[in-house]
Amino acid sequence: MNFFKELREKYMSSNFFLAILAGIISVILWLVISLTQYPSVQKTIEHIPVTLDISGSAATQNGLSVISCDVEEVKVELLGSRTQIGNLNNENLTAYFDADNISNTGTKKLSLKIKGSSGINFEVKAVYPSKATVVFDKIDTRDFDVVPLTPNVEIAEGKVKNPDEYICIPSEIRITGPSAKLDSIDKCYAVSNKEMSLDTTYVLSGAELQLYTADNVLIDQSALKCSSTNFDINIAVRTQKKVGLSAAIAGVPANFNTDTIKFKLSSDSVTLACNNSKVEIPDTIDLGLIPLYEIKPGFSRTFSIEKCLEGSELENVSDLESVVVSIDESKLKEMPLTISTDNIKVSNPPDSTYSYPIITQKVDITVVGSAESLAQLTPEDIIGEVNLLNTTVTEEQFNQGVTFSCPSFDDVWVATNAKVTIQRTKAEKTKAAVPAN
Repeated sequence: MNFFKELREKYMSSNFFLAILAGIISVILWLVISLTQYPSVQKTIEHIPVTLDISGSAATQNGLSVISCDVEEVKVELLGSRTQIGNLNNENLTAYFDADNISNTGTKKLSLKIKGSSGINFEVKAVYPSKATVVFDKIDTRDFDVVPLTPNVEIAEGKVKNPDEYICIPSEIRITGPSAKLDSIDKCYAVSNKEMSLDTTYVLSGAELQLYTADNVLIDQSALKCSSTNFDINIAVRTQKKVGLSAAIAGVPANFNTDTIKFKLSSDSVTLACNNSKVEIPDTIDLGLIPLYEIKPGFSRTFSIEKCLEGSELENVSDLESVVVSIDESKLKEMPLTISTDNIKVSNPPDSTYSYPIITQKVDITVVGSAESLAQLTPEDIIGEVNLLNTTVTEEQFNQGVTFSCPSFDDVWVATNAKVTIQRTKAEKTKAAVPAN
């Protein structure tokens, strides 16, 4: 009793003490009234992040992923008791959308919901914005070929890029992303805008990847993951030249005027290239040799360009694969003729112990030349030769080809691959003369 009496006498008579006491009593009364008369309050919280996590949902079970969402954060109005929502903020609240009813790809308009820490009860009065546009798609991985693109690289005169060795390193990439995005990729370029002039093969580094649609629209790669984004470009440079074509005649007699035969070619040139800068590309290449005996009015032969280049470092880079060779026959005539083998001689016999007489009596041939010369030609003007040089003879009779010439006329030739039969006969030994006594 003395303590309370002393407390009353010392402090309660003080105005300052009375003021403090009044304040404490006011707070207690406010809390009692708030908790009893107004148990629920409203609270607005801004900048609540929207999560894209849909793990465990039906969308995930169907192999779908969230590609994009047009809402990143929301504002929410909550109702709840002061003790429950008083400490809620944008760090312990999350906005989300329900993906349990999503089973196919496409763009969906979904309501946004709010969730907080467990054990905290509140009522969501409103969410701003209330819905989000969400794109769902399947994530796929595909391989694409990469094509080099160097618009500012010039090639020196007389040189060209070798298309077979104008390549990217790597030449193929693997891209992972939404299947709809992958479907839109039509071309993959490794692009370098470096400016340079080349006269030899060069490897250009630092090219960047660019993806385009079939309509040449550049594709945004932000949703894609590529196995490589930097490339080297190998620019192979080679020499290229337009080369003339010609054909030659084989088996021409010494006195024959080759200008009598004028070849006509279906193409008179071809474009050749060579990767070896030390190899000189000729001005003209021969298609091949044509035996004289094959040439006559109506003659035609097809030559393969590839075969003509066999064994060389030259490459045909034109669209020309073959050339047809014919002759100008406007001033030529042909005439059948039968000649006696008396005008055919055998030369260079392989064995001097044998003789090689021709047992064929006559040979039918076709003679070609100018009309003026053929009008004067006689069978005796045609001379034949059977050359046995480097011939191996094992039989008593054998057939051998004849080479014809016409010394009397330089614009006449035999267009026949004729053969005669030869008899191998043991030569008789000549007896030595016996001296007189």
